[in-house]
Amino acid sequence: MEKDFLQEFIKKAVEENEKKLDGEKRKKHFQELGRKGGLKKKNNNHLSRIISFRVTDSEYKENLKFAEKFNLKLSTYARMVYLGKELKINEFKTDEVLLKYGNYFIRIKNLLKHREFSKFENKKQILQEIETITKLIYHYLYEKQNWEKPT
Repeated sequence: MEKDFLQEFIKKAVEENEKKLDGEKRKKHFQELGRKGGLKKKNNNHLSRIISFRVTDSEYKENLKFAEKFNLKLSTYARMVYLGKELKINEFKTDEVLLKYGNYFIRIKNLLKHREFSKFENKKQILQEIETITKLIYHYLYEKQNWEKPT
Protein backbone atom coordinates (compact mmCIF):
# COMPACT_ATOMS: atom_id res chain seq x y z
CA MET A 1 0.00 0.00 0.00
CA GLU A 2 2.71 2.43 0.90
CA LYS A 3 4.47 1.70 -2.39
CA ASP A 4 1.29 2.44 -4.38
CA PHE A 5 0.78 5.69 -2.50
CA LEU A 6 4.41 6.64 -3.02
CA GLN A 7 4.27 5.82 -6.76
CA GLU A 8 1.07 7.86 -7.25
CA PHE A 9 2.57 10.77 -5.33
CA ILE A 10 5.69 10.67 -7.52
CA LYS A 11 3.55 10.52 -10.72
CA LYS A 12 1.51 13.55 -9.64
CA ALA A 13 4.66 15.49 -8.75
CA VAL A 14 6.22 14.68 -12.14
CA GLU A 15 3.03 15.73 -14.02
CA GLU A 16 2.83 19.02 -12.12
CA ASN A 17 6.50 19.69 -12.82
CA GLU A 18 5.99 18.97 -16.55
CA LYS A 19 3.01 21.36 -16.68
CA LYS A 20 5.09 24.04 -15.01
CA LEU A 21 7.96 23.55 -17.46
CA ASP A 22 5.55 23.61 -20.44
CA GLY A 23 4.10 26.89 -19.19
CA GLU A 24 7.55 28.42 -18.87
CA LYS A 25 8.52 27.22 -22.37
CA ARG A 26 5.34 28.73 -23.80
CA LYS A 27 5.98 32.02 -22.01
CA LYS A 28 9.57 32.15 -23.32
CA HIS A 29 8.38 31.30 -26.83
CA PHE A 30 5.96 34.22 -26.92
CA GLN A 31 8.53 36.54 -25.35
CA GLU A 32 10.89 35.65 -28.19
CA LEU A 33 8.19 36.49 -30.69
CA GLY A 34 7.68 39.82 -28.96
CA ARG A 35 3.98 39.28 -28.38
CA LYS A 36 3.97 37.89 -24.85
CA GLY A 37 0.91 35.78 -25.54
CA GLY A 38 -1.23 38.48 -27.17
CA LEU A 39 -3.43 38.19 -30.22
CA LYS A 40 -1.93 38.33 -33.67
CA LYS A 41 -2.25 41.71 -35.32
CA LYS A 42 -4.38 42.01 -38.42
CA ASN A 43 -2.44 42.83 -41.57
CA ASN A 44 -5.13 43.35 -44.17
CA ASN A 45 -6.37 46.67 -45.48
CA HIS A 46 -4.89 49.05 -42.96
CA LEU A 47 -5.81 52.65 -43.53
CA SER A 48 -2.23 53.87 -43.61
CA ARG A 49 -2.28 56.83 -46.01
CA ILE A 50 -3.77 60.23 -45.29
CA ILE A 51 -5.50 62.46 -47.79
CA SER A 52 -6.45 65.87 -46.51
CA PHE A 53 -8.32 68.70 -48.19
CA ARG A 54 -9.97 71.89 -47.12
CA VAL A 55 -13.66 72.73 -47.27
CA THR A 56 -15.70 75.79 -46.45
CA ASP A 57 -17.72 76.05 -43.26
CA SER A 58 -20.98 75.49 -45.09
CA GLU A 59 -19.64 72.38 -46.86
CA TYR A 60 -18.31 71.07 -43.55
CA LYS A 61 -21.66 71.56 -41.82
CA GLU A 62 -23.53 69.97 -44.71
CA ASN A 63 -21.26 66.91 -44.75
CA LEU A 64 -21.48 66.66 -40.97
CA LYS A 65 -25.29 66.63 -41.20
CA PHE A 66 -25.21 63.83 -43.80
CA ALA A 67 -22.76 61.82 -41.71
CA GLU A 68 -24.96 62.17 -38.62
CA LYS A 69 -28.03 61.28 -40.69
CA PHE A 70 -26.45 57.95 -41.66
CA ASN A 71 -24.90 57.40 -38.19
CA LEU A 72 -21.37 57.52 -39.60
CA LYS A 73 -18.24 59.34 -38.58
CA LEU A 74 -17.37 62.28 -40.77
CA SER A 75 -14.14 60.61 -41.93
CA THR A 76 -15.99 57.42 -42.90
CA TYR A 77 -18.65 59.40 -44.77
CA ALA A 78 -15.99 61.48 -46.56
CA ARG A 79 -14.07 58.32 -47.53
CA MET A 80 -17.23 56.77 -48.98
CA VAL A 81 -18.03 59.89 -50.98
CA TYR A 82 -14.42 60.27 -52.15
CA LEU A 83 -14.19 56.65 -53.29
CA GLY A 84 -17.53 56.90 -55.06
CA LYS A 85 -19.33 54.38 -52.90
CA GLU A 86 -23.01 55.14 -52.89
CA LEU A 87 -24.90 55.44 -49.66
CA LYS A 88 -27.81 53.06 -50.09
CA ILE A 89 -29.00 53.13 -46.51
CA ASN A 90 -32.43 54.59 -47.27
CA GLU A 91 -33.06 52.04 -50.01
CA PHE A 92 -32.89 49.24 -47.46
CA LYS A 93 -35.75 50.82 -45.53
CA THR A 94 -38.10 50.48 -48.51
CA ASP A 95 -36.87 46.93 -49.05
CA GLU A 96 -37.61 46.13 -45.41
CA VAL A 97 -41.13 47.47 -45.78
CA LEU A 98 -41.71 45.37 -48.90
CA LEU A 99 -40.37 42.28 -47.15
CA LYS A 100 -42.69 42.90 -44.22
CA TYR A 101 -45.65 43.25 -46.58
CA GLY A 102 -44.65 40.03 -48.32
CA ASN A 103 -44.43 38.22 -44.98
CA TYR A 104 -47.82 39.58 -43.92
CA PHE A 105 -49.40 38.41 -47.18
CA ILE A 106 -47.92 34.94 -46.65
CA ARG A 107 -49.36 34.86 -43.13
CA ILE A 108 -52.79 35.87 -44.42
CA LYS A 109 -52.57 33.16 -47.07
CA ASN A 110 -51.69 30.55 -44.45
CA LEU A 111 -54.56 31.69 -42.25
CA LEU A 112 -56.96 31.34 -45.17
CA LYS A 113 -55.66 27.87 -45.93
CA HIS A 114 -55.56 26.41 -42.45
CA ARG A 115 -58.26 28.08 -40.42
CA GLU A 116 -62.01 28.21 -40.64
CA PHE A 117 -62.10 30.73 -43.43
CA SER A 118 -63.48 28.21 -45.86
CA LYS A 119 -66.84 29.98 -45.63
CA PHE A 120 -65.64 32.59 -48.12
CA GLU A 121 -67.02 32.01 -51.59
CA ASN A 122 -64.06 33.64 -53.34
CA LYS A 123 -61.34 32.09 -51.17
CA LYS A 124 -59.44 30.62 -54.14
CA GLN A 125 -59.40 33.96 -55.92
CA ILE A 126 -58.08 35.72 -52.80
CA LEU A 127 -55.36 33.09 -52.39
CA GLN A 128 -54.30 33.44 -56.04
CA GLU A 129 -54.12 37.22 -55.78
CA ILE A 130 -52.09 37.05 -52.59
CA GLU A 131 -49.73 34.57 -54.22
CA THR A 132 -49.22 36.79 -57.27
CA ILE A 133 -48.58 39.82 -55.05
CA THR A 134 -45.95 37.99 -52.99
CA LYS A 135 -44.30 36.67 -56.16
CA LEU A 136 -44.17 40.21 -57.58
CA ILE A 137 -42.67 41.61 -54.38
CA TYR A 138 -39.96 38.97 -54.14
CA HIS A 139 -39.30 39.11 -57.88
CA TYR A 140 -38.82 42.89 -57.65
CA LEU A 141 -36.43 42.56 -54.71
CA TYR A 142 -34.37 39.83 -56.36
CA GLU A 143 -34.21 41.71 -59.66
CA LYS A 144 -33.13 44.83 -57.79
CA GLN A 145 -30.38 42.80 -56.17
CA ASN A 146 -29.19 41.55 -59.55
CA TRP A 147 -29.17 45.06 -61.03
CA GLU A 148 -26.84 46.25 -58.29
CA LYS A 149 -24.35 43.42 -58.83
CA PRO A 150 -22.78 43.59 -62.30
CA THR A 151 -22.14 40.12 -63.68
